[in-house]
Amino acid sequence: MDEQPKVEWKIVPVYEVFYIECIRLASLAAINSWESLNEIVNSETLLKSDGLDLIDLAENIINQTAILSKYFYPPRIQGSKNVIHRLRGEKLRSSYLIDDSNPLKDRTFRDFIEHFDEKLDEFLNGIVAGNIIPPKRLFWKSEDISEVTILFKAFVVSEFKYISLSREIYLPPLMQEVYRIYNLSLDYLDNGGRLR
Repeated sequence: MDEQPKVEWKIVPVYEVFYIECIRLASLAAINSWESLNEIVNSETLLKSDGLDLIDLAENIINQTAILSKYFYPPRIQGSKNVIHRLRGEKLRSSYLIDDSNPLKDRTFRDFIEHFDEKLDEFLNGIVAGNIIPPKRLFWKSEDISEVTILFKAFVVSEFKYISLSREIYLPPLMQEVYRIYNLSLDYLDNGGRLR
């Protein structure tokens, strides 16, 4: 029988700084990719020469937001081993003012990244017919994508939409939250590495 861990705090106060720093770093990595992505989108020259980099940058944003999601919404594990993770998630959600409407709660993008290898197997085994697009492709708008088009990885420039294995993820709502979390992390670090 699993013994329940003794819990006096959801996160031991002197350890809060470690979570804050990890969250800050993941947020900053997403922000750096977002700013590079915007630089390419806003430059006709860069869009022509480096346009396919948008896909890699978008994928990094998804990876970093998946990391953030795990801090706030730990994996669902049954039993007492999950208690410390659940309590940590509760404390971080409370401190970062994250409610159930937060885009980081949606596990769709997170699960997609965590299980990409399995999704790739299913994607490739499910292809019967259609217009299969090579590894990476840019589109200006969604209407440019045919209904029979099967996409491995793509980016819709005018919509800031990442597509992988024909699944779509809009980046702006995620990035709005990432910036908010990053700024709160800086505030907490300025406050001696303590959460509110």
